[in-house]
Amino acid sequence: MRVRFLALLAALSLLVLAALPASASTSNPKFNPPKSFYLALGDSLAFGYQQSKFIANLPTENPSAFVTGYVDDFAGMLQGIDPAIETVNLGCPDETTSSFMAGGCPYTDAGFRLHRAYGGAQLDAAISFLKSHPGQVSPITIDLGANDANSCGADQTCFAGAIATVRQNMGVILSMLRAAAPGAEIIVMEYYNPFAVLYPGSNAGAELLNSVLTGDAALVRGRTADAFTPFNLASDEPATLCALTLFCTSLQDVHATDAGYLVIAQQFWSASGYGRLG
Repeated sequence: MRVRFLALLAALSLLVLAALPASASTSNPKFNPPKSFYLALGDSLAFGYQQSKFIANLPTENPSAFVTGYVDDFAGMLQGIDPAIETVNLGCPDETTSSFMAGGCPYTDAGFRLHRAYGGAQLDAAISFLKSHPGQVSPITIDLGANDANSCGADQTCFAGAIATVRQNMGVILSMLRAAAPGAEIIVMEYYNPFAVLYPGSNAGAELLNSVLTGDAALVRGRTADAFTPFNLASDEPATLCALTLFCTSLQDVHATDAGYLVIAQQFWSASGYGRLG
């Protein structure tokens, strides 16, 4: 039930990037204040997953054990604007862009519960919620893409295909979300790379994935929340990653610590522009 990140050669990333078509230019996002509902979508990071909590709560795995994620922190910031804002978290650990579209959720398929139950695909659940609450949902946050490339390892052909799949699928996903919520803020997360602790200089794979996510977000007037910079571009990258992720523990968990999730939430807050409302 874990999101993993690629530690691939920079040369491979440059080759794949050169092979991808450029994104069409779009207008800048238009600022929209938060509305009645905050919709959180994505994989285990949206869920707020941490391996130690998963182990400690076997076999029941009550979702209430996972409430220190970036979605929870960002929701708290939104409630500083309006305490009545309700959070709807559909995040599914192990979700890929393909399973997000086709279903079902790998986590529930394995017998575990989500913060909010739904059948079928997460995309269908999201669109259904948006259609049943027209004009009432904003922001929408989403983190997807890392798990698509998870099984590739150092297989360059597989990685190139995974990046192309993310580009195509995220384009469809974000376009459908935008069509269902034309006035919502859509904020896409850029991933961090915890493997840089073991493989210094391995950030090119994550940077490539993030460039694809940024391009797809721009096509729907979306914003991006940069989790990569505070995690991987700090002056002491290994120490920062050990503080903000659980990768340096005995479990080598790639997920964020509570402090790391808070940093991610702050990046979403910064991207949203909601600070001007304070």
